[in-house]
Amino acid sequence: ACAGRAASAEAVARADEIIARTSRLFIDNKYIEAEGGARLRVISPVDGRKFASLSHASAGDVDRAVRSARRCFDEGGWPQETPEARAAVLRRVAAALREPELAAALSVIESLDCGKPLAESMTDIGTCADAFDYFAEIAPLNLKPVPLPLPAGEGGDSDFEARSVYEPLGVVGCITPWNYPLMQAVFKVAPALAAGCTVVLKPSPLASLTCCALGEIVAAAGAPPGALNVITGGPPEELPGGSSTGQSLIDSTLLDKVSFTGSGGAGRKMLEASAVQLRPTSLELGGKSAFIIFEDAKEHLDAVVDWVLCGIFACSGQVCSATSRVLVHQNLESKLLKRLLEAAGRIKVGDPLATGTQMGPLVSEVQQQRVLAMLRQAEADGGVAHAPALDLSEDIKGGFYLPPTVLSGLPDSSRAWREEIFGPVLAVRSFSTEEEAVRLANDTPYGLANTVYSADPALRARVVAKLKSGMVWENCSQAVFVSTPFGGRQGKASGFGIELGVAGLKEYVNEKTVVATKNPGYSWGQYS
Repeated sequence: ACAGRAASAEAVARADEIIARTSRLFIDNKYIEAEGGARLRVISPVDGRKFASLSHASAGDVDRAVRSARRCFDEGGWPQETPEARAAVLRRVAAALREPELAAALSVIESLDCGKPLAESMTDIGTCADAFDYFAEIAPLNLKPVPLPLPAGEGGDSDFEARSVYEPLGVVGCITPWNYPLMQAVFKVAPALAAGCTVVLKPSPLASLTCCALGEIVAAAGAPPGALNVITGGPPEELPGGSSTGQSLIDSTLLDKVSFTGSGGAGRKMLEASAVQLRPTSLELGGKSAFIIFEDAKEHLDAVVDWVLCGIFACSGQVCSATSRVLVHQNLESKLLKRLLEAAGRIKVGDPLATGTQMGPLVSEVQQQRVLAMLRQAEADGGVAHAPALDLSEDIKGGFYLPPTVLSGLPDSSRAWREEIFGPVLAVRSFSTEEEAVRLANDTPYGLANTVYSADPALRARVVAKLKSGMVWENCSQAVFVSTPFGGRQGKASGFGIELGVAGLKEYVNEKTVVATKNPGYSWGQYS
C-alpha cells in the first residue's frame, strides 16, 4: 500500500491505530460513543472511498460536553492555575506533536482526510507545535496586571492607583473548518487554554480525525477533565433523524464565547445565535485577496511566479486568504501570464501520500463540483481557462481532483472574479496605474488580505496604506507566523476578531479595571 509513497508503512499503520482509537467523542478526558452509536462515514478525497467513520454527537452529547467544560471552568481549577502552570501543559502538548512517530502518523491522517500533500500536512503539524509553544511563552508575560496612568496630583495619582487585570473569559465553543483541520483548531485551542478558558471543539465533519486525536494529547499533557472536549458530527441531512451538532453547540446558553472559522453564510448563523445571548463571537470568514504586481517586479520574475503559485495552489486553493486575483501592470501582463502557465503546468497533481506530489484533491465531491460550476460560468462570462491535463493513476481516479487553472479575460462582473471560489483557480487581469490597481483590489466585499509586489519601498508603502484589508504582504504571499496577528478588516465580509499573536491571546480574556485608593481612610468628603 505504501509503494511509491512518501509515507512510511509504520506511519500508515500508526495512523490506522490512532483513527480506530480516537474517532469518537472526547468528553471529560475519555473517548465515548455518541448516543445510540450514531456515526458518519468519512470519505477520503484521495480516492473517493470510505476509510473511517466518526461519532455523530446528538444534542444531548453536545450538552454533556458543554457541561463538562463548564464544570472544569467553574469548579475544576483550570482558570485558577497560574499562567506558568498552564504553560507547562501547553509545552508538553508541543513536545508530543514534535515526537517523530506521532507527527508522521498525524500527517498521514491529515492528508487522507482533507487531501493535502504529505509535505504540507507535516508542515501544519509542526506549526501546531509552534503555536502551543508560542502561547505557552507569551501567556505568563501578557496576563500580568498592568498599571494604568491617572491624572497627576490630588484626586488623581496622589490618592488613587489603577490597573487592568486579565481573567479567563470562560467556556469557549470553537467551530473549525476542513482546509487546515488540526492547525485551525490549534489556533483557537492553544490561546484559549493558555488564557485559562475551557474549550468545546467542534471540527468540520469533512475532516475531523486529527482533532479527535488532539483530545488525548492534551489530556496526556496534564489538562484536567473538561479543559478540552471534542465533539464531532454534521448537519441533519448527513444522518436522517439526527440533529445538527454545530447548531446544538452554538445554541447552548452555557458558552461564554464562540470562535468560528468558515463560510460567510455559516458565520451569519453563528452571529444570530450569539446575538440572542449577547455573547462575544469571533468570525474568520474568508476573502478574495489580490496580488498586485508592479512593472518593476520584472527584475524578480522567478520569485514573483513562485509567490503567486504559493498564494493560490497551496492546499489546492482552499485557503481563506488565498491571493486568488492577480493584478499585473499592463506592460508585464503577457510575460507574466506565459510564465504562470508554464509553472502551473509543471505542478504535480496526485496522491497526497505519493513522493513528489505538490497538489492533492479538493476536500469533497461537492467542493469539486462547485469549483467546476464556477469555471463553466467564468467561460460563459467571456473568460479563458488555461489548465493542464490531469494524469492520475487508476487507484485514485475516483478522487476529487482538479488541475491548477488560470483564468484570463474575465470582466469585473464575473462571479469568478468577485466571489470566493475556494479551489485551485487564479484570475489574472491588468492595470495601468497605481490608482487603478488599488481600486480593483479594494473592489470586493471581503477584507482579509492582499499582496503588493514592487522593488520600490515608497510605492509599496503608499499602496499598503490604501488597501482595505486586515493583512498585507509585501513581496510575498501567505507568510503567516504564530506571532503575527491574523484577521480581516473590521466592517468587511471577512469577519472580525484576531487569531495568533498577543492579540489572539487577548481574544480569550476579560479585561477588568481595578481602581483603588492609596489610603484606606481617604474619601472625597462629598457627603461627610
